[in-house]
Amino acid sequence: MLLSTLHVNAIVLPVDISDLFACISEDEDSKEIVDCYIDLARQYRHINKDSSLLFCDRAYDISKRIGYAEGQCDALYRKCQTLDYMGENKMALQYNQACLNIADSIGDSLRMAKAYFKMAGLLNESASNQMELEYYHKALRIFRQRKDTSALISVYNGIGNFYKDVAIYDSSAYYYHKSIYLCEQIGRTAPLGRIIGNLGMVYSNLEDYNNAEKYLLLSLEHGLRNNDINDLPMVYSRLGVVSFMLDKNDEALGYYELAESASIAAGNMNSLNEVYVNRAQLYKNLGRYDEALPLLKEALGYYRTQDYAEGMIAIWINMGWIYAQKQMTTKAFAYYDSAIILAEENMDLRNLKGIYGDMYLLYSDLGKHKEALNAYIEYQQISDSIYTLEKTVLINELLLKYEKEKDQLHILSLENENLEKLRQRNVLLFVASIVVLMAILLVFFFIYKGRKNRIISRQKIRQLEEEKKHMAARFLVEGEEKERKRVALELHDNLGVLLSATKMQFTEIRDKSPENEVLIKKASKFLEQASKDVRKISHNLMPGLLTKLGLFEALEDLFENLDEIEGLEAIIDIVGSRERIEENKEIMIYRMVQEMANNTLKYAEANNIDLTIIVDAEELNISYADNGKGFDVEEMINKKTMGLQSIQSRVKFLDGLFKIDSSQGVGTVFRICIPLEPGHCLPDS
Repeated sequence: MLLSTLHVNAIVLPVDISDLFACISEDEDSKEIVDCYIDLARQYRHINKDSSLLFCDRAYDISKRIGYAEGQCDALYRKCQTLDYMGENKMALQYNQACLNIADSIGDSLRMAKAYFKMAGLLNESASNQMELEYYHKALRIFRQRKDTSALISVYNGIGNFYKDVAIYDSSAYYYHKSIYLCEQIGRTAPLGRIIGNLGMVYSNLEDYNNAEKYLLLSLEHGLRNNDINDLPMVYSRLGVVSFMLDKNDEALGYYELAESASIAAGNMNSLNEVYVNRAQLYKNLGRYDEALPLLKEALGYYRTQDYAEGMIAIWINMGWIYAQKQMTTKAFAYYDSAIILAEENMDLRNLKGIYGDMYLLYSDLGKHKEALNAYIEYQQISDSIYTLEKTVLINELLLKYEKEKDQLHILSLENENLEKLRQRNVLLFVASIVVLMAILLVFFFIYKGRKNRIISRQKIRQLEEEKKHMAARFLVEGEEKERKRVALELHDNLGVLLSATKMQFTEIRDKSPENEVLIKKASKFLEQASKDVRKISHNLMPGLLTKLGLFEALEDLFENLDEIEGLEAIIDIVGSRERIEENKEIMIYRMVQEMANNTLKYAEANNIDLTIIVDAEELNISYADNGKGFDVEEMINKKTMGLQSIQSRVKFLDGLFKIDSSQGVGTVFRICIPLEPGHCLPDS
């Protein structure tokens, strides 16, 4: 009998539809037949949606008859997906909620997590984001507990999308970085281009156009490599916008042309008309109004067929502004009037405010002071309405939270009453059961007490030995760092000063003994070199920036020095909080990066080093990569080289995780996770 892995189980999915139909032709209802119906529903979602829904219903009915709760849950989940694909958002939400209820009733955490994640996506589509973030975090907690890195990639990307949609761009960038880091950690390339593209868009919205360009170009590279024609229009279009903001107008036009070609190739009319609007905006800002107008009219025609009010309003506003600049005021006012009518129908107060502001300026330029005054009054009234509306929304949100908490307290009170009645009813039975069980357990307790004590003793001995080893290692590492610090201070404060004083003495001798000037100059030069060497050794032992300003500034200084080496490009990117962490951890992390950089310089023959550090409240993730000649990881670990052992011992000392990816000729990547709170850092995948 053929089984399905569509929902949870790790069994091979049938690919031959005829085999699935053979499976469901069995007379007897069974779990296997339910799974085959669900597989058919999945495969028919893109072939015949009505058939897909029918297969879901049959799977659900059979599951209900045979008491197969997991099958009911999966049938509802699959029906939700098909309805969502059909654009039936409200119905999809209902079926997903039913799926979630069943998963909750049977305590199936994975099915619950999938339903939470789907619920968040459906709420996003329905423009109801009050609960969206809460569902994402519910899914996140379960996937973290299950160590499901692939699912975490999707959840982090979803949370990044949520924050992007509500314009909280710093948080959005943070979660996109988390998602990208996990993709790189497990080598999952399929979603990487799109997530990097999303990050580029966020940096564009933050007006950090250099980073936006960097990540969009990386996304483009992924898209071209994977021949992903669906994402290329968006990436080219956004690169055009970024180039325009960086005053690279010719480059922007080139990207818009590529975006237009890619949109046509992908059959993406939404993207194509977005490109028309962006190009028109560029021509408008360059004063090339006659080139902007045909593009705006082309996009307007498409938006009318789609009944896309927001797009039509934006185009009419732009056309009104352009005709005003061309001093064709009759046409300008006509387009402004069209925009006003549609904006009022859609209660688009922000665009109405902008239109009346433009009209006020235009009437003022024409000397029509009465009309200008009326436009200004409308502008001011709408501004007041926007303020009042925002205040009302805030108050309603607070009231809603209050009512929700009050309802929850009432429900909790009723539940407590029911629990108290149940407790009183069962207390006698419980006490009797306890007496019998205690009698039985006492017999077993005395039998196994001796054995348990022996096992506990052995465990305590082993634990004490491990703690002793760990403490010895800790004292050794801490002692080593203290000794480094002491020697650095001795070199800098004592020997450095002594060498400087000696050099001054030689200068006085040279002035008094001209006949020995050549020898004294040579000796002075040696002293100067010795002073430099002492400073360099002192800095290597304990960088001053590390103790004064902290880890991140010290690493940036290290990479600035590396970048000055001829033929080497060293890039560092620090994402997240830059608050100082424990001094001991800062020193350890700095030593790791320093050791990795030394290995690159000594052995790798690389011309590029890239260090990315992602910091949050719970953990610090390090990704260090060079494009050198690489090495055989297993062979190097077996050799137990001092550099590699030094990094491994420090990671272990900090209870972190360590992974190396390298092979001959392809460079090396070190990935390290250091917990900042106990119980964090995902295991290596």
